[in-house]
Amino acid sequence: MAKGSSSHFPHPDQVLNHAEVIVSEQVVDSAISKLAEQINSQNYPAPLQIFCIMNGGLYFAGQLLRLLTIPVSVSYLHATRYGDKTHGQQLQWMVKPKAEDIHNHPVLLLDDIFDEGITLEAIANECQQFNPTSLQCGVLVDKDHQRKPESGFKPDFIGLSVPDRYIFGCGMDYKGLWRNLPAIYAI
Repeated sequence: MAKGSSSHFPHPDQVLNHAEVIVSEQVVDSAISKLAEQINSQNYPAPLQIFCIMNGGLYFAGQLLRLLTIPVSVSYLHATRYGDKTHGQQLQWMVKPKAEDIHNHPVLLLDDIFDEGITLEAIANECQQFNPTSLQCGVLVDKDHQRKPESGFKPDFIGLSVPDRYIFGCGMDYKGLWRNLPAIYAI
């Protein structure tokens, strides 16, 4: 879809009038709590280095961090394929990982969605070059379709599975907006 095209998608101000809640706030909160329990039960050899993948991972990371009971250090990475568009483009790095933040540390990357997996896999590969003691990925949602990486790459922690629709809320945006919604919507 070309930028500015409105043939298939409503204007951002009107999108909630055309959207349906596919995952309620309560179900999202429950999934995040279960992920926190899984992460808390891991036997990490040192404080866990968590990287929030901006901008989408911010909501999820913020909700998850408050439930973690293990020592963590928090930072962020920023790579995108979307910008303000509704479909993926070429990967662009805004903030790349630094060797000193990853080398000999257990690392957990947190992102909003595992859709086609291209962005998250590229970020994980970049981080792996700096030799962490372990590298895991966690996502709030996994989109249910077969367009996943041919390499077999997938997140270690997945909160929810959602249908193959255009979704937003809980960190995922609609044309740059609505990341703040506490439920997941689809159009």
